[in-house]
Amino acid sequence: MLLAVSFSAVMSLVGRIVLAILILLFMITIHEFGHFSAGKLLGFQINEFAIGMGPKIFRKKTKGGEYFSLRVFPLGGYCAFEGEDEGDNTNPGAFNNQAPWKRIIVLFSGAFFNFVSAILISIIAFSCFGENVLVVKDVFADSANASSFNTQEGFCEGDIIYSVNGHKLYLAVDLSDYISKADSTMSVVVLRKNDENKYKKVNLTINKAKYTSVTKTTLDEDGNAVAIDYLSYYDGMTYEDTDTEKYLIETQTGWGITQGYQKHVYGFGESLGRSFGYCFRAGTYVLETLGGLFTGKVALTEMGGPITTIDVSTQVISTGLGNTLFLIILISVNLAVFNLLPLPALDGARIVFVIIEWIRKKPIDRKIEGIVHAVGLVLLLVLVVVLDSLRYIFI
Repeated sequence: MLLAVSFSAVMSLVGRIVLAILILLFMITIHEFGHFSAGKLLGFQINEFAIGMGPKIFRKKTKGGEYFSLRVFPLGGYCAFEGEDEGDNTNPGAFNNQAPWKRIIVLFSGAFFNFVSAILISIIAFSCFGENVLVVKDVFADSANASSFNTQEGFCEGDIIYSVNGHKLYLAVDLSDYISKADSTMSVVVLRKNDENKYKKVNLTINKAKYTSVTKTTLDEDGNAVAIDYLSYYDGMTYEDTDTEKYLIETQTGWGITQGYQKHVYGFGESLGRSFGYCFRAGTYVLETLGGLFTGKVALTEMGGPITTIDVSTQVISTGLGNTLFLIILISVNLAVFNLLPLPALDGARIVFVIIEWIRKKPIDRKIEGIVHAVGLVLLLVLVVVLDSLRYIFI
């Protein structure tokens, strides 16, 4: 019986890993199909559209003249244009013989298709499965908002935080930032159930208050910690370090509430409008995270490569289809944003080279450009290996 359970668990894990790989492959295929569609529309000659990398498993020539192929390694794909890395190709349909504006559209279309797919999936996710939203659970007794709790003038238990000072809340991480930048009072919109058990928007004026959290550490005779107590709020007492007690006092701003998460399903109209804002905010958050690597706010160990993506995906897939859809949205947005970065080998850098050519009226030496992209590709591959190694081997 135990062996059967173990085998079932292993097969379930294998199934989730396979599904995670297929999800990543699907998103990459959408990206490459963006290049393909724009290229076909604008008259580029396309030699091959491949799903996967490495040796081919299947290959067929289409009526349009390009080959469609499936390749053995399901972690990539490509759309091969005629003369893409050549400067002396006389074929009028070759990539580098096309007008700069056409090439820019083709290069941009991969990321564009990823972003559009993220929006479409968002609409389905919001309207069919619901979003994990922040919900008010309780208000602390000494909170500035305690007296108005569970009244029409203040927070009520079960309120969904919808917006703060006109900013819709798409990511939970933004809430503390909105509060810290606000004045002493804030205009907050919540979704609240009415007597008909339907959610309606309610406008509230919520107080911002400073509160102090205290961490009390009890020490033994040798100065070693033997107990740690967390005190939610400053209660008017004076905390002083002694030989047997140490205190860490941190002053913060907030609403003085406890919050949780729940699924909330939006109507189609709200889902349609929310999908754009959600995907855009997810994209800017990706840029902020990448920027945090240079400022030290984000550690390298918090990033990851394909193995990390597959690992996280298998965990999310086990929680259900709704959360899996949001995973697909985030992967799509990540692919869109990352590929438009002006880094060698990525679409963003290729767009930069085309723009320079457009301005100069002549291209940079194609051999030099090819070397830049080749070196960039190697460095990117090394980077993803390092990121996954840091996460799973050295830490």
